[in-house]
Amino acid sequence: MTPQKQEQTNPMFHYFQMENLVPQDHILRQIDTLVDFSFVRDAVKDCYCPDNGRPGVDPELVVRMLLIGYLYNLSENRLCQEVTMHAEKRLFCHMTSFEDRVPDRSTINKLRNHRWSKSGLFQIIMQRIVQQCIDAGLVSGRHLSVDGTQIRANASVKSIEPIEPPVPLDEYLTGIGFTGDTSHTPSHPQDRDFHGERFTNETHRSATDPDARLYKKSKGKEASLSYIGHDLIDTKSRVILDTRATIATGTAEREAALAMVDTLETYTLSDEPSTLAGDTGYGSGDFISDLLDRGIVPHIPLRAGCQPEPIPTWKNKTNYAHIQAKRDIKVREVKARNFARLIALTADFKISQILRKRNEHLFAEAKQNHGMDRARYRGLDSLQEQLYFTASVQNLKRLVSFMKRKRYTAQAALSSLVSRYHTLYLNISVIHYTSKTLTSCISKKLAWGMTSMKNLLFARALLP
Repeated sequence: MTPQKQEQTNPMFHYFQMENLVPQDHILRQIDTLVDFSFVRDAVKDCYCPDNGRPGVDPELVVRMLLIGYLYNLSENRLCQEVTMHAEKRLFCHMTSFEDRVPDRSTINKLRNHRWSKSGLFQIIMQRIVQQCIDAGLVSGRHLSVDGTQIRANASVKSIEPIEPPVPLDEYLTGIGFTGDTSHTPSHPQDRDFHGERFTNETHRSATDPDARLYKKSKGKEASLSYIGHDLIDTKSRVILDTRATIATGTAEREAALAMVDTLETYTLSDEPSTLAGDTGYGSGDFISDLLDRGIVPHIPLRAGCQPEPIPTWKNKTNYAHIQAKRDIKVREVKARNFARLIALTADFKISQILRKRNEHLFAEAKQNHGMDRARYRGLDSLQEQLYFTASVQNLKRLVSFMKRKRYTAQAALSSLVSRYHTLYLNISVIHYTSKTLTSCISKKLAWGMTSMKNLLFARALLP
């Protein structure tokens, strides 16, 4: 029979449970199971008045929405629409029905930019997630890796203006003796002619984002308004332990790396950091000597080459403290570089340099899937917030994957034990029926095997 088009009914009421609409293995459901976000209310309680004004939006709800936005690379406007439409996002936000009201985009923007901007909430969220990874056994913290990447600012090159206003055009033309018509002006600010004009960070700034700087990561590429994002990761697990946003300068990578290494004291790591891998950009003598002072072995290729340097000496002593301090620093850096050259000959160094590329993998993941190829907002503080949330969702993905593997490994091990005890039980039963002389010897083993198998089956039923 030819199929007929069915008439669509539009019932007034729908009866369903939100739990039944979302699969059990959905990533948002797994994140909600692993991480408790109730600490958010305590972290921002000083930002609210306890007895005046209208009730505010639940801060935990807003944080959960922001994590969804960074996980799926959604703008704030699109985020509010997605949470309104989809059951899995409402379930993650602890909304029990489709009738619960979703906060407006302007409310999220005001909380993020004004009310919570000085509370340190975004850093606390990332640190809590990192500590959760440590407690789960995912992170040891023994072998670390650091790297930086260029992040384009949310500003156009056409917004660059001189820091100091130049000489007025009429005055300049008068000074050179020009007597022509000067009434023609560009019809639009974007029609500005940059031909022959040289921009530098010392003389020019962006009018829309003054924190951005003209920067290029390598030779042969054009300079653009950018920042630098830095990640310090646990090399084995690829968990981001700390992340920093800095103004694009030549020393930003080394300064940020030391600052991130110092923040590891806030975590309860199972192992003390022993090695730090990096590229040639970190291969300066002062940075390597600072790492050695912290008890960390640098797995970093040097800028100065692989040939050992002689320890500098001076013919004459000095009685000036500042001159002696400069000499001590020079000797300290030469010794540090020579030590790094010896480390570069070991097999551990070669392995660290191979695994160091995991930093690049994380940067690629963040830029391709989580919107870190360009700053969402303007200003260094806003970019730091973006890096905290991006690192948080990347760590949550690592944690979910690790717990899933851990659960499957435990189930496989338990199944193997059950199979072994089942085989033992069968063998003992065969011997019991075929050899009456061994009955008294194996009766105790038979009882023990049956009891153990029952206990294992009970434990397997309780295992999630």
